[in-house]
Parts: sequence; structure tokens; C-alpha cells
Amino acid sequence: MTKNKILKEIVEWALTILIPVAVALLIHNYLFTFARVDGDSMLDTFHDNNITGVSRLHYRLNEPQRGEVITCHYDETSKLYIKRIIGLPGETLKVVDGTVYIDGQPIQEDYLTRHDDYNFGPYQIGEDEIFVMGDNRPVSQDCRQLGPIPKDYIYGRVMFVAFPFNEIRGTMAVPEYQAQ
Repeated sequence: MTKNKILKEIVEWALTILIPVAVALLIHNYLFTFARVDGDSMLDTFHDNNITGVSRLHYRLNEPQRGEVITCHYDETSKLYIKRIIGLPGETLKVVDGTVYIDGQPIQEDYLTRHDDYNFGPYQIGEDEIFVMGDNRPVSQDCRQLGPIPKDYIYGRVMFVAFPFNEIRGTMAVPEYQAQ
């Protein structure tokens, strides 16, 4: 083989490997990824070790909405948490005997199966913040203890459960909140 043929072969192999790797990294960082549930803070919506599909693109195109399940950071570490958006920018949130009030109005949270008599607030959510809570309120460590998170700490929106296979389902439907 000549030097040109060897060089051409090396370039072809490099491109065959590098292009798919670059595409995969772009998809993972900007469009879609998977996240594993770690713990019981989202029971009964999600179980420990569920694997979820997460849209990284959703919040590049849309503002966060109450009821959406997201993956987020509580600080600048790489640890991700799965929680539900409860409070939005500019709202006043308080919890009285486990009932969440937004701007003085109680919200109905039909997805909760575990209740507590926790009290919190009132707290005025900043203009660039959201307030997230776990669905298993008695054990969830969330914004009630750690404070609200900047919207920039949202990693993505949970779209579906991918594993275990007997629990595959979409999670796109956002609950409609009505005053109690």
C-alpha cells in the first residue's frame, strides 16, 4: 500500500468513528438523554431505579409549567434530582398542614399518595426561580429545605419511563390545577 492509500484509510476510519460520536454527544447534551431515579422521593409516580427519558430541548423552547416533572440540580454539582415543578417565578408559595397554596389559593394535587402535615412559608419565588417538590412529601428533600432553584438548573423534562419494561409509560400529561 502506498502512503496515500494508508492515509486515506486512516481518515476514513477516523471519520467513521468521530462523526457518530460527535452526533451522539450533541444529542445527549442538547436534545435527549436518560436519567435514573435514585430514591423514593417521587413515589408513587416513579420508583427507585426507574430509567426515564428526558427532553433536553423542551426548556430551550418552552417555559416551565406547574406540574411538569423535571430533572434538575440543586447546586452546581453534577448530581441530578427528579422533582415536580410546584411554584413558578413571581408566585408566593406556602404549605399549611401539607396543602400547597399558590398566591393564597390551595392547589389540588391528585398525584400525591403520601401526605404529611408539613408547614412552610410563605415564600416569594424570584423572577428567575422555580420551586420543586417530590411527590412523596414525607421523605422528599426538595425546595422546602434547600430553597428555590434558578431556572438555569433545570436539566430537562421527564417525558417517559423506559425501564423496567413492565412500567413503560409516558409522563407528558401535566396535571390541571384547580382551587380546592
